[in-house]
Amino acid sequence: MEQLTEEKGFDWKGAKMEVIRAGAQWKEEILRFADRIFGKDVQPGGFAELIPDVYGPEAACDGNHLLVVEDGRIRALLLTEPISFVSGGEILKGIGVGTVSVAEDARGRGFMQLLLKTVREWMTKEGYVFAVLAGQRQRYAYWGYEPMEMKISMHLDAGNGKHGLVRACAAGGKAGGPDAASNEKTPITVTADEGISFAEMEEGSEEEGLAFELFERLPLHTLRQKERFARHLKSGRCIPLVIRENGRFAGYMCDSVRNGKHKIAELELADMELYPAVLTAYWKQRAPEGFSVELAPFRIQEFSFLEKVCGSYELCTGHQYYVADLPAMLDFFLRAKQRLTGLSDGEWSFQVEERLYCCSVKGGNIQVTVGAGKKDKGVKEWEKGELVRFLFGPSSAVFGLFGAPAGWFPLPLYLPGADAV
Repeated sequence: MEQLTEEKGFDWKGAKMEVIRAGAQWKEEILRFADRIFGKDVQPGGFAELIPDVYGPEAACDGNHLLVVEDGRIRALLLTEPISFVSGGEILKGIGVGTVSVAEDARGRGFMQLLLKTVREWMTKEGYVFAVLAGQRQRYAYWGYEPMEMKISMHLDAGNGKHGLVRACAAGGKAGGPDAASNEKTPITVTADEGISFAEMEEGSEEEGLAFELFERLPLHTLRQKERFARHLKSGRCIPLVIRENGRFAGYMCDSVRNGKHKIAELELADMELYPAVLTAYWKQRAPEGFSVELAPFRIQEFSFLEKVCGSYELCTGHQYYVADLPAMLDFFLRAKQRLTGLSDGEWSFQVEERLYCCSVKGGNIQVTVGAGKKDKGVKEWEKGELVRFLFGPSSAVFGLFGAPAGWFPLPLYLPGADAV
């Protein structure tokens, strides 16, 4: 196990403590500790079933936890799991922070603050650009975590299935909206749902490999491993399904069922013209009482179809992020948005933390430069939390663009549920 404090141990209110990065030998104790602290929130099966890719029988659980240890016992822990975004061959390195736990009789002693401080120091040392977690907002705001992600939840009840999906497929014709790459009308052909079937994805199967290839073709996606793809999709007790058309592989989805309510957490198809038929078959075969679909805001084709047939939808903030390297974050997601929807030429400058940022797009070339900030009445000065919420969240639609070129913001930050820890 790796010692993370400068000395062998340190004195914490009279007790001898140490912070370590745990090796594989700690796995069972980590699971017992976390399952006890979270209790019924992670039952049945505890974390081993909740996040099988991290805690399941085949997961090594080696080196991805920080522990506060006192007299050989775990007093607090958190998971630090690598999470990276990929777009156009570029990779943005980040960390998922999860399983945040403190022993009941050790709370109020600052152990979690110590671990979160250690995470920030380690990120700087290893060159990680961001960290992401879920939890009570104010609890983590002190450490710079802000709700700066956006997602759309589309809700369909039984009536929407019968009078929306079924009728759309029966009528045939076209549905859809602006294409994500060209921003031009690219309709989806509405086809009948006969011949669409679902089967649970098997680990190591040929269809798992085909599903992984579909995922990797996306212009913006997270970094996943092919040999663990099906297991990864089971996070949050989702059921990864293979979609077949007349017995042939057509795509995959994640079916999430909580309290009897179905949600499609992820859905990728080899042919997007099948989208209405797949949703109709899913409603008939698996979710006759209705379901919801979670979408990244840049999934324009899917939104355009669902907006015509759903009962309601919500625009929501998602996970909370700490941004360690703002220039790298800006550069990556500006380039990603250029690939997804295109960006108009223009320039935008702003100040934050006594630094002047200049973003420019010219003929498809994107530049983000940073220099010493100077007080300028024409350049808005931001508090960092306010800024990142504007750049990545829905607030730009409410407050206006503050001089930024139209269409630049919000940037396409979206973490699928399967990648959250």
